[in-house]
Amino acid sequence: MNRLEGKVAIVTGGASGIGAAVARLFVAEGARVLACDIQDPLDAGLRTLLADMPDKVRFTRCDASNEGQVVAAVGVALEAWGRLDAAVACAGVPGQGSDIDLAVDEWDRIMAINARGVFLLTKHSLPPMIAGGGGSITNISSAYGVVGAPGFAAYCASKGAVRTFTKSTAIEHARQGVRANSIHPGVIETPMLQGIFDGTADPEQTRAAFSAQQPNGFNGAPEDIAWGCVYLASDEARFVNGVELPIDGGLLAG
Repeated sequence: MNRLEGKVAIVTGGASGIGAAVARLFVAEGARVLACDIQDPLDAGLRTLLADMPDKVRFTRCDASNEGQVVAAVGVALEAWGRLDAAVACAGVPGQGSDIDLAVDEWDRIMAINARGVFLLTKHSLPPMIAGGGGSITNISSAYGVVGAPGFAAYCASKGAVRTFTKSTAIEHARQGVRANSIHPGVIETPMLQGIFDGTADPEQTRAAFSAQQPNGFNGAPEDIAWGCVYLASDEARFVNGVELPIDGGLLAG
């Protein structure tokens, strides 16, 4: 407990799934958290925290791909708590389609949220972090940001961009006390993943096929990723910078 005591964090994609789990665990570990999302909170635990602990956690609407809205969200955190120590970019969308079949507009949509959204949160979180003596940026990429997969052209490209952009941030701002790391989840049971399942003829069969990719035979939970975010934002990780951390049940080990 209290691994993040005194820290202020902003989390995009915070309404549900991994982002909501990050917000909940950060609060449990002593941080004050601004959760941001384009939709209202869906996660029941987060809604309870928002009602019961408004001094510790707040929510604001934010499209992660819209620079003005990202600037405004960072401003909300600074106005509420006067500093920013951690930023976690969880906002993301799935995207299926081969490089031949994918429409240009769909490519642009996926890249805008998954890649530009990470850039914008980094760009506008850095100045208050640097002014405060440093901080931690954690960007959620994917196992598909390390390896390719058929039928996920834009998704792989966007998550690969997150991977290498994060390394650039890590090198550029290390001397200013800012660390930047990416997390690469495997198959995680989130509303986004459920949406993929529901879009198929047999959702349960599709779930089983995804689980079969995992060496351990089962899918992860949002908390599995959120605990990695807790570690990377904590002082325990003070010497961890520019790392790509797979939390994938061994998916990338094969």
